[in-house]
Amino acid sequence: MKKLLTATLIVLFCIKLTYAQRISPYQSGSYYPGLVGLRDYAAAPAGLIFTDYNYWMSSSGYYDKDGEKFTGGTINLPAPFNPVNIDINPEMSGYMNVPVLFYASKFRFFGAQYLASISPIYLNLDYKVFMALSDTSFNISGNVSGWGDLSAMPLGLSWSFDKKMDLSFMYTFYAPTGRYESGADDNLGQGFWTHQFQLPVYFYAMEQATALAIIPTIEFNGKVKDSQARAGNRFSLEYGISQYFTEWLEVEVMNGHNWQISDDSGEDAWWPGTRFDSRDRKSTFSAGVGVWTLNGMLNIRAKYSMDYGARQRFKNQFVSISLMLIPGILSGESSE
Repeated sequence: MKKLLTATLIVLFCIKLTYAQRISPYQSGSYYPGLVGLRDYAAAPAGLIFTDYNYWMSSSGYYDKDGEKFTGGTINLPAPFNPVNIDINPEMSGYMNVPVLFYASKFRFFGAQYLASISPIYLNLDYKVFMALSDTSFNISGNVSGWGDLSAMPLGLSWSFDKKMDLSFMYTFYAPTGRYESGADDNLGQGFWTHQFQLPVYFYAMEQATALAIIPTIEFNGKVKDSQARAGNRFSLEYGISQYFTEWLEVEVMNGHNWQISDDSGEDAWWPGTRFDSRDRKSTFSAGVGVWTLNGMLNIRAKYSMDYGARQRFKNQFVSISLMLIPGILSGESSE
């Protein structure tokens, strides 16, 4: 029993020694497809729009490069101990709040409506890791909370074509304002800048009661903070349909895919050639219901989203409630 306890302590020490101060091989992009409303990228009424997204998230585990749920592995111990197999079951759940201040112009720029937005994110995440070694098992748990990375869209342009089609161009950046330190277990940010470009396209029917959307997104990631490692770039593709059954009731269905399209790189990216050396990907299905109230000033939306086909990523599910307020500020309309 004493030898088993000693081996267990050595396992924990080896895990800590292996990953402390090292950049995690589990890098991901900044954009998560399928979480916002389907029409959130469409042409908007002029003025300021306030939106508050609330997400309750849970994870069913981490899935490796073959799409198999990660449950542990073999750890090589120093002599006189033999290699041991350790079972690991990570769990994660939490709450995220994303307030968005959005502006849509009344004026036109090259025939396009000008769009801009800024959005912080607040996270409160719980994690638990169950570990088992022979007949010894234990749990590691904790909580992290605080503000994550800030995102802003300084340039958005949206063209409308006779209420039959909308085409937009959007540039967004994510600034690494959230807490981040290599090897830390309480990070709230990605630790790098992301430059994102989107080209949403909407096709309408039945006087815009029906909307078909295709939303491609590409992300270019910078170097991880205080390192010579760079996360690979990502490409996402979302598509779906939105249908108004009355002037105030909308139902939407979306599907989204996210692929890593370039390798992680840099001197501090230690995982190339290891079991972690694989481009990640995942898909997300979502469905939601939205209602308008207060004379069309307030939209309340409930949505469920679930991941599938995850590779080198956590598989998550979300329940969300969003509130969108259109107060008519800076709309250019007369207050009389």
